[in-house]
Amino acid sequence: MTSPRSRRQGQKKLSRKMIALGVVAIVITLAVVVGWRLAEDEPALAEAPEADAVLEVQQHLPFQILIPLYLPKGFDRASVNITVDQGGPNGEPVVELAYRMRRGQTINIRQWVPLNPDLETLAGSKPIETKWGKGWLLTQARGVIALWVDIGPLRASIYSHDQDVLTREKILQIAETMGPASRRQVFTFEVPKPEIREIPPPPPFEPEINEDGVQEFTLTITPGGYSPMRINVKKGIPVKLHFRALGEVGCGNTLILPIGGASAQSVTLESEQDEKIVEFTPQQAGAFTFFCGHYMYRGILTVVE
Repeated sequence: MTSPRSRRQGQKKLSRKMIALGVVAIVITLAVVVGWRLAEDEPALAEAPEADAVLEVQQHLPFQILIPLYLPKGFDRASVNITVDQGGPNGEPVVELAYRMRRGQTINIRQWVPLNPDLETLAGSKPIETKWGKGWLLTQARGVIALWVDIGPLRASIYSHDQDVLTREKILQIAETMGPASRRQVFTFEVPKPEIREIPPPPPFEPEINEDGVQEFTLTITPGGYSPMRINVKKGIPVKLHFRALGEVGCGNTLILPIGGASAQSVTLESEQDEKIVEFTPQQAGAFTFFCGHYMYRGILTVVE
């Protein structure tokens, strides 16, 4: 049997060991907290550390690259990843800046000069007001958030796959603080929170009736969707629709157009230079969705009395 003295000695050793472990745990916790705070304690204003790398890449592009004044805290500006490709809607040069957070999240900023600004739009987006004019804001349930905005001749696409990091207001803050890297743009974490103001969609396109008594117009599919996207035609008057593509549109080369009841017409473009004609006379009033083969691109054809 263990004597009382031995038990007391064992209890004292156990107590000292537990105290020592507690001290170690506290030290580790303090070190982690201090390290994290130091990592997060970045200057409120400073020269953009990515400017030199951006300017180096800019020498080989036909446009100047913009960088943001504002980014949410935690993103590593100095280690921005810069890529250049021919990935625009019409093959034009595109530069992409990828800013990463220590926890793995990424904000991507793509920039290019659109060849057809009015026809290249962000599919599924809503127009909103920005400092630069109209922008296109897209939010999806799966976490993707994106904003397109035109700054002079340049188009910037700012997007992320994590809405917890990049809210609608934050993405607008980034867009409204874009500026040339050549100015050694300073950066900050504090800018006024903007208000998201949606712009009402334009009125539906109404084709004129030509001298042959036909409602004739052109429907263009682009990487950003249909143009026009909303069309009003008159019931009982023949329609002649010219369908063509602008840029790489994938499944958008097929158009499925309901024309009333269970009827629908389908045409497929064989190349970017191809054009197909759809002719019909609308007999049933109502709104009909036209779409591509995979239902990724959609528009509305409304037959009015």
